[in-house]
Amino acid sequence: MRKTLVLLAITTTLFVGCKNGEKKETSSEETMKTEGANLVDSHNSETSLDWAGIYEGTIPCADCEGIKTVLKLEDDKTYTLVQTYLGKLEGENEFTKTGSFVWDETGSKVLLTAEGQTLQYKVGENQLWMLDKSGNVIEGGMANLYILKKTVE
Repeated sequence: MRKTLVLLAITTTLFVGCKNGEKKETSSEETMKTEGANLVDSHNSETSLDWAGIYEGTIPCADCEGIKTVLKLEDDKTYTLVQTYLGKLEGENEFTKTGSFVWDETGSKVLLTAEGQTLQYKVGENQLWMLDKSGNVIEGGMANLYILKKTVE
């Protein structure tokens, strides 16, 4: 009987010891979720794209044929914006603004400030989306008219 108790104690100890030594397997998805919560994605338009350059497009106009828009973004975070109101009298139809711009906290939008007015653009690969006053992409049937394309210098 004593041998049986000793044998039972050894078997129980081995069984419990092996059970506690098991490793819990986690899927790579679970690992990414827990590790990803602590990571910050450093890839954004500001750091990952060749954003400096000249962008052009013609945006809609309420009382003219359109507004030809040429925006030059410089590496030193300055800009030149030339807007030509098509179908208006020469000399009274072109407006130029210069100033500096800043990136938003996400690094995906530029904010141009001049004469107390702020314009916002979302920066993408070789294009800029003009944003509304709230910083949202313009939607609807004419949304593609609010995109400026990068030109080859």
